[in-house]
Amino acid sequence: MDEGLPRWVEDEIRNWARSQWEGDWPGPRRMLEDEPDVCAFPPLPGHQDDDEPIQIPVNHERASKVDGLYQALPLAERRVVQAEYTRRADYGDLPAHLRQDKASRVIGITLPYYKVALGSFKQRVWRAFK
Repeated sequence: MDEGLPRWVEDEIRNWARSQWEGDWPGPRRMLEDEPDVCAFPPLPGHQDDDEPIQIPVNHERASKVDGLYQALPLAERRVVQAEYTRRADYGDLPAHLRQDKASRVIGITLPYYKVALGSFKQRVWRAFK
């Protein structure tokens, strides 16, 4: 269902997902009304011996817009978005088709509904930003 959507739709959703894992106690959470108090400068490159990759900064304004779309979804559809973006590690390194099959069973919905819900969310993001 997401065939034909521009690549930036996925980028907007991933930006939102990164925003959900920010802070001292990470996890899917509601967006704050205001941006957190953080330095407005881009992150400085790490040292050569740093093990952690450089984190991509979150565009909070755009993440907030995606969060509004996410919050408006029914619970089952929110769980689909979580399985694909914010809780993907719960399904290990499974390929997409196996991850989606397992997640749909865990959520308690059919695989076709899972795929429709995911595609529908991507289309909503596309319409919100186009």
